[in-house]
Amino acid sequence: LYLRVNDRPPWNQALLFGCQQATVCISGLLVFPFMVSELACAGDATIALRVQLIAATFVACGVATILQTTLGLRLSILNGTAFSFLPPLLAFSQLPENRCDPQNVFQNVTVPEEEWKGRIQTISGSLVLACLVFVIIGATGAVGIFSKFVGPITIVPLLILLTMSTVPTIDDKLSLHWISIVMILTLIIVVIYLDDVHVPIPAGIRPFRVVRVRVFGQFPYLISVGFVWFLCLILTLTGAEPEEGQARVDKSANMRVLAESPWVQVPYPGQFGLPRIDIGLMCGFMASAVSSVIENLGSYAMAARVSEQRRPPKSTVNRAIIVEGVGSMIAALFGVCSGVTTYTENVALIHITRVASRVTMQIAGTLLICLGLFTKVNCVITMQYRLIDLKLTRNIAIMGMATMLGMVVPTHFERYPLNMGIQTLDSTLNMLLTIKMLIGGGIAFILDNTVPGATAKQRGLHEEDDDNEPSEFQDEDGYSFPDYVNRIFHAVPVLTKLPFLPSQKNLAARASANKIYPSELPK
Repeated sequence: LYLRVNDRPPWNQALLFGCQQATVCISGLLVFPFMVSELACAGDATIALRVQLIAATFVACGVATILQTTLGLRLSILNGTAFSFLPPLLAFSQLPENRCDPQNVFQNVTVPEEEWKGRIQTISGSLVLACLVFVIIGATGAVGIFSKFVGPITIVPLLILLTMSTVPTIDDKLSLHWISIVMILTLIIVVIYLDDVHVPIPAGIRPFRVVRVRVFGQFPYLISVGFVWFLCLILTLTGAEPEEGQARVDKSANMRVLAESPWVQVPYPGQFGLPRIDIGLMCGFMASAVSSVIENLGSYAMAARVSEQRRPPKSTVNRAIIVEGVGSMIAALFGVCSGVTTYTENVALIHITRVASRVTMQIAGTLLICLGLFTKVNCVITMQYRLIDLKLTRNIAIMGMATMLGMVVPTHFERYPLNMGIQTLDSTLNMLLTIKMLIGGGIAFILDNTVPGATAKQRGLHEEDDDNEPSEFQDEDGYSFPDYVNRIFHAVPVLTKLPFLPSQKNLAARASANKIYPSELPK
């Protein structure tokens, strides 16, 4: 690694690394503001609502990232809107009583404010209660028990179905303009072909000297996005892109909102009104929360491997899930209409740039908050595992069956919804039965834990780790709290009994290994 978890790079490098991490996640963060603004059926208020949602999303995800890197997992990870919450949201919007009036889809129609705000209030209120699942699972230590039975065989179909459920959205965005293909090709060239190219850069005048830096390898997304945006600017200035073209940087509708928006607007909880609750939607979001927990277990392990750290101890994972829930509740209260999760693309960027410093991700979170506060910036943006044994027929059959049924069952109930005469029950069951991740992941979980014929190792399950297990990479532990925080745990021993905080044995082992305040070690 160029920078490890606890390393602090020079401020200028840290700012660039943080800016790049923020750039990588922006495209993912924009999905929910764009979709929710359409599903809300706000008419001529759609673009203004979209700007407000983008601001709320950036601030909420920035706060969640800082909380996660400081109090939660403490590795260099970024929290963004979770796509696992998208299926219940889409299912809710397709219910007959929630479908938009066809006239309200057009952005030149005025829709009463209480009508579209009511939809956001219902989604936010249901999501806040559903996100308590994160806190309960983490605070009770249930995630440690849960992880004993959830292996790659359960996770793989779930992630496949999650990815496949976003394919139509990705296809819609890619089909808007050929510039998206240019972006993909540019990124491939920079990441793959220019990764190890060292560019000479002047580093001093007296005496004059030159240093060679992996500019392309360390800043691939900044370079790619900057190049494509510059190309769009040229197309706009030269008139090569037609009026209202998707690659223009000066669309008329967005420019109007840009001119009318205030420079600074601070998102706050309840900005769309008091939250409401829909039982069916809440149950759907709870299923998504469980799916998100499973997804995060794999993301945490991946982040640890890329950061050259040992597997996260149970107390750290419990704490990370709690913080994930707190971040999701903050996002829900801000009206984002989605929980938060660890973005694997930012973890992958660590592997590419070899920069795992926690500070860079905290800077990225701070940058997101700043972007969210400046409404003009949001208007501009609106314009723009572990291995398993695949030789076993059992494992392949389970994953294939779960993936297939995860697609077939929801498709059936989308075409032929249940109608038992009880509206609340019908809405709840129809929503749950159309969530591909819930059906596929649930089938994989049941089959993997009931069908014999494979050892735990062949199923990809880890043996239970000891929180005191030393790192296989280095003596430095990226999960540990600072020394002054550990002293508080020593002074108040009852805190070490909580499943999401380090135990007395863990603190003693860490203090002994690092030669820290030996006089405070427990007798």
